[in-house]
Amino acid sequence: MERSLSASAEKLGAFLFPYRGMIWGITGLLVFLFAQVKTTFFISGLLTLAIGEIFRIWGVGYIKNYRGPMFEVAELTTAGPYAFVRNPLYLANGIIGTGISLFSGYIFMIPLFFLLFLLLYHPIICAEEQFLANKFKEEYINYYQKVPRYLPIFRPYPHPLGSFSWNVILIKEIHTITTLLIISVLFYLRGYGFLRILDRLFLGF
Repeated sequence: MERSLSASAEKLGAFLFPYRGMIWGITGLLVFLFAQVKTTFFISGLLTLAIGEIFRIWGVGYIKNYRGPMFEVAELTTAGPYAFVRNPLYLANGIIGTGISLFSGYIFMIPLFFLLFLLLYHPIICAEEQFLANKFKEEYINYYQKVPRYLPIFRPYPHPLGSFSWNVILIKEIHTITTLLIISVLFYLRGYGFLRILDRLFLGF
């Protein structure tokens, strides 16, 4: 029964994955329009978002072909955050998404975000791990058995491989950093600036 449910979830996720940009865009717009920005939530969201992006920068710096085709992966990266969790970029994105969910002012947005996040990304994570297992074989299997998929361990992988490069951050991650700054400013204006006028249109006051 559990395998059947898992397989159904993966099929649904695989179907939705090509539309993830549109799904996140529509979801983000609705959250923004109906947001009730609260100071405590907003500050907590900023701190959470910042932690997520710092963690993401740490992970991105270890991927030399970041945003490139997966088949071009030349070596298995097991250093940096990859020594503690197999998918640090997805974990970082989850932390960032939690921060943006807090911007909305609705606590229930957090579990809803987690549900949608796992539905969209769990299938692709499984596919990526299968690819790495096929390519690196025993090297990856050993890594797979010692390092968890989603939640970090406190004891790092004993055979770290890879090095950090700021060039990857400066070339590839600037877009993400800029986008997050814009989102933060927009939610600030939504709660405390001229965009509060949207309350009259979407919240009835």
